[in-house]
Amino acid sequence: MIDMSNDYILTIDVDWAPDWMIEYVANLLVRKNVKATWFVTHASPAIEAIKHRRDLFEIGIHPNCLPGSTHGNNEDEVLRHIKEIVPDAISMRTHGLYQSSPFLTKAAIDHGISIDVSLFLPRTSNLTQHCIKWHGAELWRIPYFWEDDSEMFEDDPIWTFSDPRLHVKGLKVFDFHLTYIVLNTDTFSVYEKLKYEKQLSMWDLDFIRPHVSNSHGPKTLFFELVDYLSNSGGRWIRELVSSKKK
Repeated sequence: MIDMSNDYILTIDVDWAPDWMIEYVANLLVRKNVKATWFVTHASPAIEAIKHRRDLFEIGIHPNCLPGSTHGNNEDEVLRHIKEIVPDAISMRTHGLYQSSPFLTKAAIDHGISIDVSLFLPRTSNLTQHCIKWHGAELWRIPYFWEDDSEMFEDDPIWTFSDPRLHVKGLKVFDFHLTYIVLNTDTFSVYEKLKYEKQLSMWDLDFIRPHVSNSHGPKTLFFELVDYLSNSGGRWIRELVSSKKK
């Protein structure tokens, strides 16, 4: 039997989640000894704590270049702001999957980003790494395979790791958001309703408890994927590039 354990990669978008959510997920990964790549949006004590677990956690950036961003008023401001939080980050996934050739060039040449994970190709087989070289920049692009909030809009959502649609050939990079793991909701409107009522950074367990789902949802798949990866330990996004360079 072919060992496909290294084809499954766990990534997490922090998306301004409060520290208790970060700690909840980080503690689980530490207990299971599973690697993950975190794309961070802000500075906080919990973010500082996961930075110190270099044995398990790769820290990338999640820059927001969309209108009204708290990261800055233009691409340079945004990238400078987020790199101040994680100066040694070499990987990124942009918020809202914002991208253009000039922006990617800027991120690579001026801000030290050598890996981008902003290509979303849901449930696609035979995915692999790609290296782009242009205008003096070299950027590896890692397509990703599954995302929790996107799955909420599918007619036939996948919430269990045993689903055969998750076991196709090629890289399978998963993207989870802390908020959806905790809520475990399979309906995006639940998140929208709660966010309208209270700013995300102010959420606590008492506030969200009535809306937490006990059915199949993002938490179900997350826990099952983590259990599976605990057998091998998992891999970081940057390891996908180092393995290709050999």
